[in-house]
Amino acid sequence: MKSFVVLQLGLTHYDRALSFQFEVLERVRESKGKNSFLLLLEHYPVITLGKNASLSNILVSPDILKKRQIEIKQTDRGGDVTFHGPGQLVGYPIMALSYHKKTVKDFIRTIEQTLITALSKFGVKAYTKDGKSAGVWTDEGKIGFIGMRVSRGITYHGFSLNINNDLSLFELINPCGMKTPAITSLSKIICKEIEVSDFIREYLDVFGIAFGGQICKTDKVWSHAASPEG
Repeated sequence: MKSFVVLQLGLTHYDRALSFQFEVLERVRESKGKNSFLLLLEHYPVITLGKNASLSNILVSPDILKKRQIEIKQTDRGGDVTFHGPGQLVGYPIMALSYHKKTVKDFIRTIEQTLITALSKFGVKAYTKDGKSAGVWTDEGKIGFIGMRVSRGITYHGFSLNINNDLSLFELINPCGMKTPAITSLSKIICKEIEVSDFIREYLDVFGIAFGGQICKTDKVWSHAASPEG
């Protein structure tokens, strides 16, 4: 049976998490794709821009963002602009597509389905939209976001899901390039405060089943690489 090492990194600065992804990606490459990882974390407030993003989708000035201690980061992932912050689960699956017998499209659809299935365990009906726009929606608005990249057959970057984060911060941007979209969170939909850790407990079982693998949890491997910048 395939196995995944799950690293729960907690609240992590974006640059530190990105550097850590590259380190893990090399571990996957060195194993010839046999090692697979899932990094789960939250980010300090940051707006990230995909490789095709437009700066016009950031709706406030850099000075305002600086005063609110929100960073802006250009990335090499797909997609447009999005926001990450505490209370939002971020997942970075780092795996060789060929080893898991998946195309890029298969991988994205599988990730979407894991989010949909895990949300259903909290009584939330979620769905994808049209087969073209990546992400997960509910009748109350968009809740899950996908932005990934593949390097020589190995995935990195990944997904984010709103759990109990401050949704007003999405008003600073046009999320995914969409003007005035409805954005929601798990806690808002069910009118109950859900911790990110509560969702992770349900999500890991769903993820393991979806990818046909055994979950090996740890929060100690290379933990120095994700420690907050001092």
